[in-house]
Amino acid sequence: MRLAGTFARLGMIALLGTLLAVLMDPGNWVERSGGDAMTTLNFATTMLEEWAFAMVALGALLAMAMAGAAYLVRDEREINLMWEITGGEEE
Repeated sequence: MRLAGTFARLGMIALLGTLLAVLMDPGNWVERSGGDAMTTLNFATTMLEEWAFAMVALGALLAMAMAGAAYLVRDEREINLMWEITGGEEE
């Protein structure tokens, strides 16, 4: 189990290093002018037409993640459940 955790950590470090190398390359950030320049309208059209299924899948994953986070945060100890049922302090 420790070996798998170590490999996962090394993989994340390698992924981070690769992402940083790609993002820091100035060749990726050259401004374009003319017909091939990406505008806000072009980006929105691309995301909603060509990547529609990916956006729906991403939205579903994010919704499931939020529901899971809400479930994990919920405190189900008996004293807290009784507080919710009775509406406050015991008399």
